[in-house]
Amino acid sequence: MLAERHQSVARLAWDDRAESPTRLELRAIYDQWVGEVLRWARALGAAESDLDDVAQEVFVVVQRKLTAFDGANLGGWLYRITSRTVSDHRRRAWFRNLFRRRDTAPIDDLPSTARSPADALEGQEDRATVWRLVERMSAKRRAAFVLFEIEGYSGEEIARLEGIPLATVWTRLHHARRDFLGMAERLVREVER
Repeated sequence: MLAERHQSVARLAWDDRAESPTRLELRAIYDQWVGEVLRWARALGAAESDLDDVAQEVFVVVQRKLTAFDGANLGGWLYRITSRTVSDHRRRAWFRNLFRRRDTAPIDDLPSTARSPADALEGQEDRATVWRLVERMSAKRRAAFVLFEIEGYSGEEIARLEGIPLATVWTRLHHARRDFLGMAERLVREVER
């Protein structure tokens, strides 16, 4: 799992010669929240192949800003850092891809429980299609859609994470669902032609 790979990255980020309380808190935060940070990064539009890099950047920022953190709403604070980091990462990737042709990597290399290789391939193609449609949404709508529909967060949790009113979450989710269904219908019509 990705969180396990981050354990080795986490050990590199701390100087083990002196265990200060801040370093111990950082380790506890990392251990408790790395899975959520990875889920948020995916929901915010980070490419599957970039999740490890994004999570590492998030915790480098956390390490740098931990002493100034007031302790209120740790999840919201980490979510905002993740959101900014994903945005920065996507912007840098866009700029890099401006000057070179982008290589496409498989969206999902997770093992499948399908009965046959054909079923596994079809499942991967379906997941890839869903993520291509999701990537076309605006960042705010995509975050609400993925956090609610795919990651299983409640509307209240999303509102708390993003620091927005609950009504805004429901509005974004409504529009994201409409966008997704519209794109899916257009895709089906194109395939049928």
